[in-house]
Amino acid sequence: MSQTEFNDESFWATVRRFGRKVPFAVDAVAMFYALRDSSTSMRDKAIIAGALLYWIDPFDLVPDFIVSAGQLDDLTIIIAALAKVRSSVTEEHRTKARAILGLPEPLKE
Repeated sequence: MSQTEFNDESFWATVRRFGRKVPFAVDAVAMFYALRDSSTSMRDKAIIAGALLYWIDPFDLVPDFIVSAGQLDDLTIIIAALAKVRSSVTEEHRTKARAILGLPEPLKE
């Protein structure tokens, strides 16, 4: 069993390492901002914390050092968690996530 601790430092270290390499980076960072938001319910915070801990833990089902496959299980967990907490992850959280990752805003229709 891993002893990874979920905290700001461990989260941002993972973002620095994988943020530009994984397709779910905006979702993960937006979920982090939702976790820190006082208006997010405790239930949703627990789901988000569990999903983000799984992402930052290098010793999960498929270890992250296995290129591509190592992030596939993380993607699955993030997508499943996001489906449960979607209403708590606001556009403001997504905007902050894109800004911190240096990504442009999506085009408006």
